[in-house]
Amino acid sequence: MSILARATPYKTVTVLMAAALVGAIVGAALMMRGPNPHFVPMLPMTPVAMQNGRTLNVQTREVTVAQWQDCRRAGFCGLDLSTYETEADYPATGLSFSDAMQYVDWINSVSDATWRLPTAAEWRELAAEVMPTKPEPIFTDPSLTWASTYLTEANRTGRALRPSGEFATTTAGIEDLDGNVWEWTQDCYAGSSGQGETIEIDRCPAFIMGGEHEAVVPYLVRDPARGGCAVGAPPAHLGMRLVSDAS
Repeated sequence: MSILARATPYKTVTVLMAAALVGAIVGAALMMRGPNPHFVPMLPMTPVAMQNGRTLNVQTREVTVAQWQDCRRAGFCGLDLSTYETEADYPATGLSFSDAMQYVDWINSVSDATWRLPTAAEWRELAAEVMPTKPEPIFTDPSLTWASTYLTEANRTGRALRPSGEFATTTAGIEDLDGNVWEWTQDCYAGSSGQGETIEIDRCPAFIMGGEHEAVVPYLVRDPARGGCAVGAPPAHLGMRLVSDAS
């Protein structure tokens, strides 16, 4: 016979009321606790004012190995970077677009802001002041334009990863935009058809990436040196940085 079955009606009501009270207290505590500040991306002191009049909260540095592994332990991110945990402050790299979206889903579940990947136009504007000037073409023969572009776009910063914060910082306080980690944007690329903006994100074959030079990479590729780059010289590493709309 259960405890409730043996109890008097008065005691039964008392037990049930006590259980309900405990549940309410626990629920209220969880609601008051809110988002875990440990997972909130590091931001500059003030939002970044964009030319279109909007302001953006921009992650100061790219998502790091340590931050990625938080997502992995939470069960949202499938890619395991545990072999790189001794380099916890390095950018998380080897990320496909699908991987990046897993991280976006997770961070939005544990924070009180709506985070997303930047658009290609936003990324270009954020990085403009630290991007190298465009070099003169190596070949003037129009038939060799492809070769000139490929050679001048070869990675100027090399392939060796560096800890976060090792490259330039913009006046807005954003770091490493000129580094050797290309960053996913939310902009779909659909070739010369010009239909990238009309394709649903789940059906987009490739996305624009911000970096030393703009690149287009298929959405499942983690290593462009092996998996291929749809347009331009292949990036050295694939990573991500988040933004949210401040106004």
